[in-house]
Amino acid sequence: MLRARRPTPHGRVLVVGMDGLRYDRLTRSPSVAPVLHGLLASGAHGTSLLPYGEADGQADDGPSTSMAYTDSGPGWSSVLTGVWPDRHGVTGNDFTGADYLRYPDFLTRAATVRPGLRTAAAVSWAELVRRGTLGSAIGHLAHYDGDRDGYGPSDALVADTVARLLTEDDPDAVFVYFGATDEAGHDTGPLSPAYDRALLDQDAHLGRLLEAIEARRSRADEHWTVLVTTDHGHLDGGGHGGDTPAEREVFVILAEPGTPGGTCLDGPRLVDIAPTVLDRLGIDLDPGWQLQGRVLPRHD
Repeated sequence: MLRARRPTPHGRVLVVGMDGLRYDRLTRSPSVAPVLHGLLASGAHGTSLLPYGEADGQADDGPSTSMAYTDSGPGWSSVLTGVWPDRHGVTGNDFTGADYLRYPDFLTRAATVRPGLRTAAAVSWAELVRRGTLGSAIGHLAHYDGDRDGYGPSDALVADTVARLLTEDDPDAVFVYFGATDEAGHDTGPLSPAYDRALLDQDAHLGRLLEAIEARRSRADEHWTVLVTTDHGHLDGGGHGGDTPAEREVFVILAEPGTPGGTCLDGPRLVDIAPTVLDRLGIDLDPGWQLQGRVLPRHD
């Protein structure tokens, strides 16, 4: 169970990660992901290129592009910590060199600063828990093994877990990971019907979570921010790890009260997620944390 309710009102945040989701496949038609298209229409969104890949050279907005592969380990570490691989240390899916003690995930950081906050995470890629990317200080931490049991069934278990938490408990900040799109991208490529089906399933899972938020008894008194992002793209034929635009392009969708529908975010980056979450929770950013992301604008 999560911690008891805190008496002071504050914002609440849901972050949903969809692994290996190409923005152009998402946006080409509302039918492929109606819930996400609803968020695109009602909230803010934008894209950027990861400042790393296999090639040598200097990125326009960050460190050398040779510092990491366009893989899930570096990508989700950047989302969760608010710093790039040159700081959190993860440059591949072996997680060698990870420095999560200095650069913890945003849920751990929030719980450390505000011990009364109720934090939760549920993921279908078990490595995010096994490798310590998501820290043990998180109030409710659930992981399922998509590599062993398949990401479709494991994503469904993630959605079940989080929908139940949103209904029966009182979380302040939640991180969710779905992996079926990446699995389909590897198996048949992002242009395939299987990829579309995986995206539609993940979209339905997201819809369940949003419905659970709307059905909360205290919903009228709550201010929810919803962020959706991915960790990398895919080549047309499937796969990633290199430095092509198809592999490096990522997106951020931001939905919260007061945001004009269809607002364009100016180059939102993966490292912007963590500081934005902390900001929406009412936590002042400490310069000593050395976060490389910026807080995405609010409109309330």
